[in-house]
Amino acid sequence: MKKLFALLLIAVLALALVSCGGGSASSFTMDTDALVNELHGASLFVDSLTPIQQNALAKVVGVSTDYVKSFTYEMGTGVTGEELGVITCDTEANAKKVLEQVKAHQEDYIKQYESYAPDAIPRMEGAVLEQKGVYVIYVAAENNDAAHKIVDKYLG
Repeated sequence: MKKLFALLLIAVLALALVSCGGGSASSFTMDTDALVNELHGASLFVDSLTPIQQNALAKVVGVSTDYVKSFTYEMGTGVTGEELGVITCDTEANAKKVLEQVKAHQEDYIKQYESYAPDAIPRMEGAVLEQKGVYVIYVAAENNDAAHKIVDKYLG
């Protein structure tokens, strides 16, 4: 009887660990539409930003769209290096992978802009690049200081 009780207790504890401890889901939530709207309304950008489609997110930015649940990603005309990206991933682990992909994109663009449009480099070097929970945020703007303050408000 004691062995049966011990096995039952182990089974219950194992079930509790599985249901609570996976770590793949984040309890942090954010209103991404409100964030994007506030960033747009803050006059951060000198360029007109144009939304990109999912295939461009993969080809141009290098983000694996298999990890993406939803996104807003906008890019400037080219000479300013300005971008606004708010990406919601399926898991926190995949958000960390997407963060590295966006970081690689940022570094690649900085190298490309050295001879093409060096005035844009400070926007990219001072950009917001953050990940919290399932969210990845990238903002390269003329006014990166204000962008950082807005994003920090949403990320807590």
